[in-house]
Amino acid sequence: MGTLWLWIGFTAFVLLMLAIDLGVFHRRAHAISLGEAAAWSVVWVVVSLAFNLGLLHWYGPKPALEFFTAYLIEKSLSVDNLFVFVLLFRYFAVEPRYQHRLLFWGILGALVMRGAMIGLGVVLISRFAWVLYLFGAFLIYAGAKMMLQKDEEIHPERNPVLRWARKFLPLTKHYEGQKLFVRSEGLWRATPLLLVLLVVEATDLAFAVDSIPAVFGVTRDPFIVFTSNVFAILGLRAFYFLLAGVLPYFRYLSVGLSLVLMFIGAKMLAEHWVPISTGVSLAVVGAVLTVAVVASVIAAQAEARALRSAKTKEAQRHSTASSMSDLSSQLARLASPGRADREAAAAELYRLGRALGDAAAEAWRADAEFAALLTGAATVGIAAHPASFAKIRAANGSPRLADVPPDQDALEFELHFEQPVSLDILTTKEPGGQGAIARFLEKLGEGIQQVEFFVRDVERATEILRTRLGQQPVYPATRAGADGTRVNFFLCGTPDGKKVLIELVEGRR
Repeated sequence: MGTLWLWIGFTAFVLLMLAIDLGVFHRRAHAISLGEAAAWSVVWVVVSLAFNLGLLHWYGPKPALEFFTAYLIEKSLSVDNLFVFVLLFRYFAVEPRYQHRLLFWGILGALVMRGAMIGLGVVLISRFAWVLYLFGAFLIYAGAKMMLQKDEEIHPERNPVLRWARKFLPLTKHYEGQKLFVRSEGLWRATPLLLVLLVVEATDLAFAVDSIPAVFGVTRDPFIVFTSNVFAILGLRAFYFLLAGVLPYFRYLSVGLSLVLMFIGAKMLAEHWVPISTGVSLAVVGAVLTVAVVASVIAAQAEARALRSAKTKEAQRHSTASSMSDLSSQLARLASPGRADREAAAAELYRLGRALGDAAAEAWRADAEFAALLTGAATVGIAAHPASFAKIRAANGSPRLADVPPDQDALEFELHFEQPVSLDILTTKEPGGQGAIARFLEKLGEGIQQVEFFVRDVERATEILRTRLGQQPVYPATRAGADGTRVNFFLCGTPDGKKVLIELVEGRR
């Protein structure tokens, strides 16, 4: 398709853009900001699409579709290069402000090398048509290898080009800004930045071995093959600075690229018997890459959510452990000989329990009828082992034991301090019993076992919670509580994921 003047015009345009990029916008070395990288990425994509529209206008839909498909493949494969560039720059400790200039010369060299490889490929295909089958088989092999291989470590120090350079080139010990060569002691010496450039060029050459045959699977036109490569590479620098920080999240991109390579390879092998149109190729390539990127994003988000959840649970575990430790110390203080100590401990236990209960019952109070049934009084129930129970009772003047129904396997007495502090101290009649208090002590140890809210009509309150709020009671009907009260229980969750037993109590207060 390309005439001599078209080749000359395109080459001149590319050189002009590179000159403007390097000579005007990036004359001084500086770290590329995210905004600048995004702007240049948009510029290069827009220029590429404008060129594609030019092909559509002057040469028709077939060349334009071939270019777009080839560009998409090359762009995707070029993005895969960025993983390696990130590792190389980290390994060689290249400062961010020098990375743009280094990539500029690297990409300029890549354009020359790829142009030579494309020219060689065109000559081989024109003289030996069977070379296309070799390309196809190689792409299937390369794609399968990319899919099956595990993450491999990059070892730049093993690169043969780097070894050769270190052996034969006089080198400076340190970077000299963005210079590739410096004159020192009457001799021209290469800087370590040149070594990085050589490794970047060698890496790009290795990637081109895959990407150029892939484009020949889409089109045989050398002009489209070259221009799609050029536009994909030209935007690579900006993409590097834009995507370097998020590349690790595209975990399935390599899988998608391997499928693309295998598809193009199969297309080349079967072209004589099962021709596949460029439109179908574009649809397949676009769908595979879209699925790979979307799956990567979903997996990254799921992993982030799981990590946040794990951190939250760990924090809650530490908080719970700390709270239990605090509860144990406060419970021990309830048996202190000094009344001030006992009052302070009771106030803290009441505060902790009331906070749990209020958090669990917050949604209930939104129902006006239920809220009207609440009297405003509340008691925090504290489960204690029988020995602690006896010590606390003795230290507080041996309050009378409540009249608890025999089937509930519990002992209970009340502690009242300055309003509104009210505690129920509960224990099992004997260790290993079958009641709720015994099970709580066995599972969780001493601590806040329940929060009691006093209501005017426990049956009506239970019905409201069951029918309107979907909160199921522990017992299907109200039952007898201590000292002639009528009660029911609800196991509820708080907004921060804690569980608390709420007892609705009618009578006594």
